[in-house]
Amino acid sequence: MKMVKRQGYQWAAAICLVAGMNSAQAAISNGAPTIQPGGSGVAGELFLNVWDQAAATSYSIDLGVTVGDFLAGSQVSSYWNLDQRFVNWAAATSDPLTFNVAGNNSYVGLNSADYGVLLSRRTGASAPGSFSMSALATVTTRISARATALNIAEVAQNSGATATDYAADLSEVTTTNASSYFDKAWGTSMNISGWVGSATVRNGGNPDQTLNLFFIHSPGGTVASGTPVVFNELDGFLSLDIASAKLTWTSNVAPVPVPGAVWLFLSGILAVLRVQKRSGVASIA
Repeated sequence: MKMVKRQGYQWAAAICLVAGMNSAQAAISNGAPTIQPGGSGVAGELFLNVWDQAAATSYSIDLGVTVGDFLAGSQVSSYWNLDQRFVNWAAATSDPLTFNVAGNNSYVGLNSADYGVLLSRRTGASAPGSFSMSALATVTTRISARATALNIAEVAQNSGATATDYAADLSEVTTTNASSYFDKAWGTSMNISGWVGSATVRNGGNPDQTLNLFFIHSPGGTVASGTPVVFNELDGFLSLDIASAKLTWTSNVAPVPVPGAVWLFLSGILAVLRVQKRSGVASIA
């Protein structure tokens, strides 16, 4: 349905990310303790939402990579080719369009530093104010609820799919208020003071906006409701190209070049292997 291409020379990070893609789920894993008991289950997955405000319709798709795997591979640029459903929907929509990305990872419990959300914020928007663990818990619930609503719509729109069908990463288009883009009040500010969670594209002569990604999480250890959370900004940005139906993560981390000594070492090994092969052929003759 969609392809993801990994680029760069940071092999370890790329392997982590690709390994996560191999276990991608059709229904979005919402990473919520109400679905997966604390300390068990798997991390929540990222999902893309695109909204046409004028027509009150939205498109969403499971991106097929968990919060943990994306964090592990975020130093590698990547992209997702969206499906035909997106192409058809985008062709029928009005300008401008708004998009964001989110993923919930709260199943591990409040005392884990992995407890939190991966959340988009419009590039250039002001930094958020203070934010506590109790507020983070509210955000995890909203993202989880959004993922659950999308799963219900995906099953209804993809013949033969079920909420536990892990064969593909599904998409859905909705025109109903019950599962619309800004339903459950998480699509704009996410109830975080000063947060602008979405970016605008295909907006007349204005340049397309992009999104930064933040992992907002528990500091780990013993925490209370008023304990401040940790904001980790990933070094890169997300862009959505409507014309090519492509979502791109562009890492700002420079690829680590392979040292010249390594190339010399590898070429030496290849030379030895060639010599051994020739020697073997000569002895047989």
